Amino acid sequence: MSNGRRWLVRIFAAGLLCILAWSLTRPSGIGFAYFTGEAFATAYHVTYAGDRDPVTVQQAVDAELARIDAMASTWRNDSELMRYNRAEDPESFELSPELALLIERAEAIEAQTGGAFSLRPDGGAIDLSGIAKGHAVDRVVELLWREFGIKDCLVDIGGEVKAIGDGPKGDGWRVGLYLPSTIAGIEAPALQLRDTSVATSGAYFKGDHIIDPQTGKHVVNDLVSVSVIHASNTDADALATALYVMGTERGLQWAEDNAIHAIFLFNDGTQQTHVPD
Repeated sequence: MSNGRRWLVRIFAAGLLCILAWSLTRPSGIGFAYFTGEAFATAYHVTYAGDRDPVTVQQAVDAELARIDAMASTWRNDSELMRYNRAEDPESFELSPELALLIERAEAIEAQTGGAFSLRPDGGAIDLSGIAKGHAVDRVVELLWREFGIKDCLVDIGGEVKAIGDGPKGDGWRVGLYLPSTIAGIEAPALQLRDTSVATSGAYFKGDHIIDPQTGKHVVNDLVSVSVIHASNTDADALATALYVMGTERGLQWAEDNAIHAIFLFNDGTQQTHVPD
């Protein structure tokens, strides 16, 4: 598959994820505002309680997403990450504290998952695409609270979702997980989230670019996707990829051993969920 076609597949699937999640949480009552936009070659949606001007809030969100893109993008030659990757002497390159911490977190999850998640999928330059979008979700939620005092909101960037507060109906935020049209006869799983987040990884969602770092080959297994529910969307993003790479048996065991809430969707339309005690 060409890079251009791969991007189209990724954008389309991510867009469907966004649309489903947003349609389930779009506010119908008074006191909630929402807006949509584009970032990281996908769509994003923000819903929040309160009377803060949506135009002003969106301008701040767009600026924050642009800042993160300029820091961690692998598609921009001028991003801080790509300049670091090109540095003749990386040790002398002064990373920003935020990027340094994000790389450190990615390295920690790589070690924790035995390399199933890797920030160097091809063994070469650092690639944070498996964790940066989740980081962006966390940062936008922090921005909404820090700059606008918003503490009841849902942020969805390409299907990576964080929900804070009680939501439009007072019982949290209802978020649906996308199922491809090739799976018929079952309803898409829906989650009720409050003060937590969910991230999803799967071949239908991220194209054929998911590589098993240990084999260097595209992942082929019986899974449609893996979703991870975690307070940190940064962690959820990376862990969903790791569990998908591990596959059913090893992934479920790892989730159990590490007290991770995970949903495994299979090619036959069935699912298996591990919920920590």
